[in-house]
Amino acid sequence: MRRKVPPGAVLETWNFFEDLARSLHAVHRLPLQGAVHNSAYEKLFGGESAAWTPDEQRAVLELITAGVELWNTCPVIVNPCSVIVSDGEPGIPRVL
Repeated sequence: MRRKVPPGAVLETWNFFEDLARSLHAVHRLPLQGAVHNSAYEKLFGGESAAWTPDEQRAVLELITAGVELWNTCPVIVNPCSVIVSDGEPGIPRVL
């Protein structure tokens, strides 16, 4: 049995991965989008993802898979220091 994924979640995921790729200067890590991607996106945006062709389904899966792979390569900073400020005392910084 196949699960139905909410179209809104897929659309948000697609947009997130495109934004992530652009912010990391890694657009080349996502598949080159052409007419099939555009058609799938338009159907998704219009709430008609149930009408995807097999080619459109493959294109969306390829893009989401590449996006997950990109996400998994992102650096992780453990316990980042938010802001270091001086509290007016010379040489005594503190973390906010």
